[in-house]
Amino acid sequence: MEIMINRTLSTIDDIHQLLNKTMEVVDQLNSRAAVTLNMKRLRYITPIGFTGLLSVLDYLEDHFEVGIVAPFNISPIKYMERMNFFKVCSKNVKEQFEEQKDMTTLYNRHRNSLEDKLLEIRVATTHPQIVEISTLIKRIFKNKGLKGNRISDIQSFITELGNNVIDHTNSSCFIAVKNNEDENEIEIAVADRGEGIYNSLKDVLSENSPHDIVKAAITTKASRLSEEDRGKGLMDIKQRAFRWSEASVALRTNNSVYEITKDEVNPTLEGKTSFGTFFSIKVNYSIDRL
Repeated sequence: MEIMINRTLSTIDDIHQLLNKTMEVVDQLNSRAAVTLNMKRLRYITPIGFTGLLSVLDYLEDHFEVGIVAPFNISPIKYMERMNFFKVCSKNVKEQFEEQKDMTTLYNRHRNSLEDKLLEIRVATTHPQIVEISTLIKRIFKNKGLKGNRISDIQSFITELGNNVIDHTNSSCFIAVKNNEDENEIEIAVADRGEGIYNSLKDVLSENSPHDIVKAAITTKASRLSEEDRGKGLMDIKQRAFRWSEASVALRTNNSVYEITKDEVNPTLEGKTSFGTFFSIKVNYSIDRL
């Protein structure tokens, strides 16, 4: 069977569609059956697309024999290589790209230094790895004119979300960050293929509906960990994000997409129940850097 990827993987809604398609196919397959992830239409991908795609591949390869159809257009493949996708994905996925495309030329091309513009895709499975990634984030933005507390906020987003994955799931944490200078915007994406917020908290909260449990996870200090073991929580991330002049925070978990504002957590789309938690955070620093 086949999972067809759309032309873009650039928003949380795109990830929602990918997860819906993935679970529609998964529900029809037996363990170790063959499934093809068809990317031939893909033309544009961003950090949330990378982290979401890697989480889906991570899940599929644990359960099925995965085939790949590479994008027809070379542009997304170039960006995938630039973001170190082929250093992070499985050997199986990398080899299938190499069978279909001239990857040697891409691997050997000259790379301009973009260390102040992006954080290539990183994978973390331990707390020290999260700390290392957070330090790299600081390097990216320390010369961009941001105030020290703003850099601390960015580091906090990564640290808290990454530690949540390690504390609450048995999966890898995929992280990517890009500085969109033309828009004075920082884009942060964090994803995993764990059990999701609802399944993590449903047995420790009194709320009944999945939506209410997700909202409680973001607006309170809800955690299944003891008081001394828990971090600052998703509530702290929300508060820090909206200290900025402009921010958008979106989340996909369980079966829904949520738009997180300063005062509310609103479900915007519902679909198939799936694995994982997928965060997209965008913060504008045009005012805050002054």
